[in-house]
Amino acid sequence: MLVRFDKQERLYKAIKLVRPIHLNVHRSIEQMLKGAGISVAERAVLELLCVEPLTVPEAARRLSMKRQFVLRVVVGLLEKGLLEKQPNPEHRRAYFCAPSAAGRDLFAAIHRRELELLHAVLGDINQTEVVVALRVLTRVASAFEELASALGAPEGAQLP
Repeated sequence: MLVRFDKQERLYKAIKLVRPIHLNVHRSIEQMLKGAGISVAERAVLELLCVEPLTVPEAARRLSMKRQFVLRVVVGLLEKGLLEKQPNPEHRRAYFCAPSAAGRDLFAAIHRRELELLHAVLGDINQTEVVVALRVLTRVASAFEELASALGAPEGAQLP
């Protein structure tokens, strides 16, 4: 019997995998961060700010998180000496957050360990598969970001 390939049903199955993947990656990173002195949320914010200095609202938007949550994370990273405040010529109170030398070094060490782990557990995935997966996930992320915006979901809102 010939089975019809239903693209939307297969895409739906792929999207259903995102939540368990996210949860298991989160759990794995949480274990890897033991002893590093930062949480998974702090790691995410530090990674973003290692790319470029941002204000808290900008960081929150890029991470699809609530501004108040990102502010708490930033305050924690500032207290740990992993971030620094930089003046923002556009706005007196909305300072830029940038990694300190210690923050940049810590993230580099964490990222190295993550890449080693990826190679150990997923090193058999070829370059073409990675490119295709990245293209599909980027399209899905963009489509649902636009959909959430069109449906009026506030930025950083946690959906059930």
